[in-house]
Amino acid sequence: MTERQAIEDLLEELYAARVRGDLDAVAKLFAANATFQVAGTDDASPMPILVKGNAGIRDLMQGMIANFEVSDFTVLEMLIDGPSAAVRWQATFHYTKTGRMFTTELADFITVANGKVVSFIEFLDTALAAKVLAVK
Repeated sequence: MTERQAIEDLLEELYAARVRGDLDAVAKLFAANATFQVAGTDDASPMPILVKGNAGIRDLMQGMIANFEVSDFTVLEMLIDGPSAAVRWQATFHYTKTGRMFTTELADFITVANGKVVSFIEFLDTALAAKVLAVK
């Protein structure tokens, strides 16, 4: 198996685990020293965050899985170059606290080493996030 195929398989496993809400499967795909970032500025949205370490990522993912159910997941583009990948995807989200549903696109920039995610940076519609979370 090529390195490119191994990274593609890892990412497909990661997204599938997230969609089905499998916290253990998601967490095991991140390296112990991994970072997870939702890009943006907290001046405009409550979503930007930077978490370091697998335990912190697991805690973050636990909250995301509990609050946002994912359906109609589709990868629109997956570009892999060496250990780096860019994934543009769309899905429908159900915000469980309010029942609100919305469909949006996201873009993730991921770095892999030794078969694990070491860096994950997610770009999302921060204006939509602020609206959904009722932050003015």
